[in-house]
Amino acid sequence: MSQSPPQRGRARLTFVLLCIMAFIMYVDRTNMSVAAPVLGKELGFTNTHLGLIFSAFALAYSVFMIPGGWHSDRIGSRKGMLLYGVIWSVATIATGLIGSFVALVVARFAVGLGEAPIYPTAARMIARVIPEERRGTALGTMHATGRVANALAPLIVTALIIAFSWRLTFIILGAVTLVYMFIMYASLSEAKRHSEPVPTVPARRPVDWPDMLRRVWPAMAACFCHGWVLWFFLNWIPSFFSQRYGLKLEHNAIFSALVLLGGSLGTAAGGVLTDWRFKQTGNRLRARREIIIFGFLASILGLIPLLITHDIIISAVSLGFAFFCSELADSPLWVVGTEVSIEHSATSSACTFTGMAIAGAVSPVVVGALLDFSHGNWAVAFGASIVVLLLGPLFTMRIRLDDGGETPLPAADAPHSVAHAASR
Repeated sequence: MSQSPPQRGRARLTFVLLCIMAFIMYVDRTNMSVAAPVLGKELGFTNTHLGLIFSAFALAYSVFMIPGGWHSDRIGSRKGMLLYGVIWSVATIATGLIGSFVALVVARFAVGLGEAPIYPTAARMIARVIPEERRGTALGTMHATGRVANALAPLIVTALIIAFSWRLTFIILGAVTLVYMFIMYASLSEAKRHSEPVPTVPARRPVDWPDMLRRVWPAMAACFCHGWVLWFFLNWIPSFFSQRYGLKLEHNAIFSALVLLGGSLGTAAGGVLTDWRFKQTGNRLRARREIIIFGFLASILGLIPLLITHDIIISAVSLGFAFFCSELADSPLWVVGTEVSIEHSATSSACTFTGMAIAGAVSPVVVGALLDFSHGNWAVAFGASIVVLLLGPLFTMRIRLDDGGETPLPAADAPHSVAHAASR
């Protein structure tokens, strides 16, 4: 796909803004898990209470991902980003202003509602800006930026809690997000005004929902398996180090950050590897599927030592390795989501990753209940994750693309559609 200099400039700007947005979003997504040991102790919450709070975010994430992705397809990416960014940032601020269990559940539900359409909307932009042979790397880089934030969030949020309080931490983070979303909207608007005129794009056809769901369900199921492990790490790793080893907040943050950094590296590596396999094989489906399956199986090897050891160093290294391998599947799964329907790529991505969101709603509650039922036996929680990971390759083998993944993407990927989509 050849692009003119103005189109390349707008694509670069859009990509950089999306990476910054991903960083901010993952700090806001992870802040509750970092603050959980502190606010849980202050408010007298059990692991089951914390699991329900974590789950409220993911429940909204799963329910509103498809409607939000569809809505972004309707109103355009730029407006969708601003609308949903404002919702998530205001809800983050509200989290710091309330203190009851029910109110925190509602606030986290609202954060999930706002964040749900963000990544499908970003995938929509990238699917039309980046050529298919570099799309995995682009998505991998954006998601890796989020995972870097995920890794640094324990340090960032802990520093803010120590300097201020957990309540003021949420208020500060929400305010930063709110300001940035308006900056992003204004920057994209300015780029649109100074770009060359865009040819008229034909009206988009309505979504054929039965056909789309038929094509995306295996990827959705694979995303559930991937999402189970992702949400387990995002929600429970700080609590794992705190409960099993009794680490203080500062030491907990260091160990958690090192483990979560493995996910950041894995996300980026997965994008690069799937693009490399595509260049080697010329088959998009094979390039995506091989990396996804490898990530699932290798992650299981990383979790097995957690069943038999209590050594903190071995546990940290094993967790970091498992998260790295699990995240190898993330970028290929997002690419599969966008390639189901380029014309409705935000919607198709949202359908695919609703599986991950559903896992986020189920995983925290199940893990929290298992921990309480087993009196804090973390081997039970890790064992449940291994079982879910074993299902991932089975669903991945069912993933199909209509053209078998061997032919170029349709004409909707043309430069004028790219420029038009990026500008919206």
